[in-house]
Amino acid sequence: MVRFTARGLGRSRHHRVIYAFWWAIIFAIAVSTLRSGWAGRWRLPVTQAYMMPTLTMMGLAVVGLRSVFSLPVSLNANWVLRVTQLNPPQQYIAGARRALLLLSAGPAWGLAALPGLGFRPWGHVAEHLAVLAVVGWILAELCLLGVSKIPFACSYLPGKTNLQYLFWGLAVGFLVVAISLADEEMRVLGNPLKFGAMMGVLAAVEAGLWMVNRQRAKSAVLYYEEMEPEVITTLGIGGWVEG
Repeated sequence: MVRFTARGLGRSRHHRVIYAFWWAIIFAIAVSTLRSGWAGRWRLPVTQAYMMPTLTMMGLAVVGLRSVFSLPVSLNANWVLRVTQLNPPQQYIAGARRALLLLSAGPAWGLAALPGLGFRPWGHVAEHLAVLAVVGWILAELCLLGVSKIPFACSYLPGKTNLQYLFWGLAVGFLVVAISLADEEMRVLGNPLKFGAMMGVLAAVEAGLWMVNRQRAKSAVLYYEEMEPEVITTLGIGGWVEG
């Protein structure tokens, strides 16, 4: 699944352009954070000025890749996946999770660690990167809620994927969460007990989402066609006829 996802991105210009839009913003944020480190001669303290951009980068990376999952690469070729589905659905959904982690959360975490070289002390940077890794996993699990399809292999209904609304919704909603999380991090940095408690809460959230997705995947049925729900419209004249 990871290889299929990577090749799907590599061979489709349409998908690359959409995903590049998200990564262009991520690189712009990373460059801005690096410039702050250069201005401070690589001795800046770890504050929200480092936490907020990196959390935003992680959110954009994961949601950006998930936004292109729904767009098929070559819909006529998904019959290959249908006839070769020899494994249970939970393994395909687990593969989609692995693709999200390796192709979005992983690169975003590595790019976020680069500006961390300009902040001190190193222990605070390491603590924030640990929080960032768990947040990336939580976002990946959230993106898999209600998903029972293989990336790039399912049709979609026109008008359903509104990237502009998705982007601005993420920009408003996730920024609020990122601000709250950054404020909480500032209170626990350097305090092993409080930091451990916060990491425990985040790990519990991640484990809970993972268990929900895993349990749902056991009874899931992979689908390849998005269909509008059938709506039966009645004239409401039954009572009049009886009268």
